[in-house]
Amino acid sequence: MKNIILTATILLLPAIAFAGGHSGLGGHGTGITVDSKVFEGKTGTIVQNSTKDVWIWDNPPEGFDAATNASCTQTISFATGQEAPMGGTVTCTVVDETGDVHINTGTFGADGVLLTLVGGTGKWAAYTGSQWKGVTRHSLQGGGSVYDFTPAN
Repeated sequence: MKNIILTATILLLPAIAFAGGHSGLGGHGTGITVDSKVFEGKTGTIVQNSTKDVWIWDNPPEGFDAATNASCTQTISFATGQEAPMGGTVTCTVVDETGDVHINTGTFGADGVLLTLVGGTGKWAAYTGSQWKGVTRHSLQGGGSVYDFTPAN
């Protein structure tokens, strides 16, 4: 079970990245797992991780913060006896330093996480529907990760 939780955390932490999507607004982030729950069924297991992240934007537009904090929840499913995830989702919420908010949701696959900004206010409102691709750069023992995110649309 410990291997499943570690595998899930490593695979999903890039999802803590973003949605969004103007061509120059990418960056990198760091996520630390602060809580993990396991729900076991007869034919599978669900792992739910909560993370605290810092997102650092490359070349943010004027009026955007250079970095933001995010809170993310990842939910991952595994078939009994398998360490590779069957699928998963992530939701990240942000209230930035100027008080604007945005919510990102995403799904993950073997090549990373595709996230979509599903709702934003203020400067983030124009980014609703934008997407990013998140990919893990480095996994840390204990459930942390460093990842990159690039615009996908």
